[in-house]
Amino acid sequence: MTQLRMRRMQMRAEELVRDFYESMLLLTLDLLLQWNQWHVIRMLNAKKLPDELPEPQALNWSTIFFANGLLLTLAQYRPQRLKRYAPLVRKLLLLLELFVMLFVVDYVLLSIWQPFFNIFDQALHALGHSKWAWAKFIFHYCPGLSTWLINDAFYFMRFVASLSWFLLAVESAAVKWRLAIDFLLLGQLPQANAVPRSRRKRHQSNGQ
Repeated sequence: MTQLRMRRMQMRAEELVRDFYESMLLLTLDLLLQWNQWHVIRMLNAKKLPDELPEPQALNWSTIFFANGLLLTLAQYRPQRLKRYAPLVRKLLLLLELFVMLFVVDYVLLSIWQPFFNIFDQALHALGHSKWAWAKFIFHYCPGLSTWLINDAFYFMRFVASLSWFLLAVESAAVKWRLAIDFLLLGQLPQANAVPRSRRKRHQSNGQ
């Protein structure tokens, strides 16, 4: 391996580790804000906002999973050009990135996520109180279904949707995280084209 290639791999590994640390910083900061019910969007002047936003809901795991999942999704689309700046400039830009992403998460959470599930909750209540013939037939043979739709279905659906979003975001970010952890533990990136020794010998014997 040439020295230039080793240098490029070293720089790539350092970027992966830096991105991993920054992702952990984002998740920790967002968890701290969500846990204490602090919202970046509420720190701004409400008169300057384009629309009137609803009040935040009480703390729940669904909100935490959705906010962290959305934050991880946004972190994957961070501009790569910022990595070329000097360390001091990059740290200042990182603070700006943190503020912008947390603002976007709060705005989506309060203006899209909560209103959407409020409509979904009303639809489940209407379905639980429906008097249609097919609904009466189902509720007759499943007497607890109507009560579940009215009381518990909304919270179950919201938790499943939030957890699914979070797991998908973690899965998409796990590839780079795995490489960063490998570099931290092994001191080098795993070779993508590495072939196991037994398989290599088998290929050599077949070639002969």
